[in-house]
Amino acid sequence: MSDDSKPGIPPDNNEEFVQGDDGAIGRAARKSLVVLAVLALGACGIWLARSLMSGRRETRVTPLAAPRTAASPARAEVPAVVFTDITEASGVVFRRENGAYGGKLLPETMGGGVAFLDFDGDGDPDLLLVNGSHWPWQKPAGKSTPPPGVALFRNDSSAGQVRFADVTAGSGLEAPAYGMGVAVGDYDNDGRPDVLLTGVGGARLFHNQGGGHFLDVTATAGVGGDPRDWSTAAAWIDIDNDGDLDLYVANYVRWSPEIDAAVGYKIDGQTRAYGPPMNFQGAFPHLYRNEGGGKFTEISEAAGVRVKNPATGVPAAKTLGVAAVDLNGDGWVDLVVANDTVQNFVFLNRHDGTFREVGAACAIAFDSYGNTRGAMGIDAARFTPDGKLGFAIGNFAN
Repeated sequence: MSDDSKPGIPPDNNEEFVQGDDGAIGRAARKSLVVLAVLALGACGIWLARSLMSGRRETRVTPLAAPRTAASPARAEVPAVVFTDITEASGVVFRRENGAYGGKLLPETMGGGVAFLDFDGDGDPDLLLVNGSHWPWQKPAGKSTPPPGVALFRNDSSAGQVRFADVTAGSGLEAPAYGMGVAVGDYDNDGRPDVLLTGVGGARLFHNQGGGHFLDVTATAGVGGDPRDWSTAAAWIDIDNDGDLDLYVANYVRWSPEIDAAVGYKIDGQTRAYGPPMNFQGAFPHLYRNEGGGKFTEISEAAGVRVKNPATGVPAAKTLGVAAVDLNGDGWVDLVVANDTVQNFVFLNRHDGTFREVGAACAIAFDSYGNTRGAMGIDAARFTPDGKLGFAIGNFAN
């Protein structure tokens, strides 16, 4: 038997097999046509029935109410206020010395403070500008001696003419210092405003003697702090409601030329540059209680205003601004402290000479994303129609 006759495999050219297969295909095709016709008739019947039923239904249309829009608030009219620069015409001539002669030291990046005060009691505001200095090891060309620590201008305006006269010389304020900020307050209640200057090397207190003269009483008052301090912002406040002014002095970072050199910040890996404050340790503030008689006692630790980093235990503050306000209307002054690259503080007065830090609970410590900011300064005012207190904190780049 040949391979062509194997069972199950039809032989090639088998006419009987081909004819039988064609017949089966024809019968299957006729059956399929019948089934398709039946299905088509059924579909037409269903469509016709639904059409008749839908024709008998009542169509209901529910009207849509137009969305309500809130009434637009009345547009606030911006007052037309025009300012004119009268610095030169007024006689105020001042240029701050910052000692920037190539060393790239961090204090050189800071400006100086300013205060209006009626130091001579004639009823018009005089002007005090805080100066810096060149560093002791520098010998700038044409600057053999350091400049005065401040510039004091007496207000001599009259008949609509704004004029100031430089009366720094002989005022007692002309001693050189690398100044930062100023706080004015009458700490001994003699009716004359006294001056506290902050800066590199600690704070300095000048008592107003009258007649345009001030006396440096830092040592006897006990408010100089540590010679290693870099004090920045300060505020005269009556923390215990005893009728005399106490003093809060904030510090920025722990700094010295040696620390700055050790940080060795280089912006491109080679060229010396100013380092960011994150590279420097924070510094505690000083809180001084006024004991009367021109004497103060340092109480910052006992008062609870020394905040530590919980992870490292080092001082958390890097302060550049402070506002003294009564936050909760209880008649006791509180403190809001603006810090650079670390959280801001809110010190709530407990009425017993101590404070409680509640910055996070007041939504002032961090931004809306929970990040710290680079606070440069702070101010407070009641500027809304409801009279509520608001704060403006100026931040560096964020």
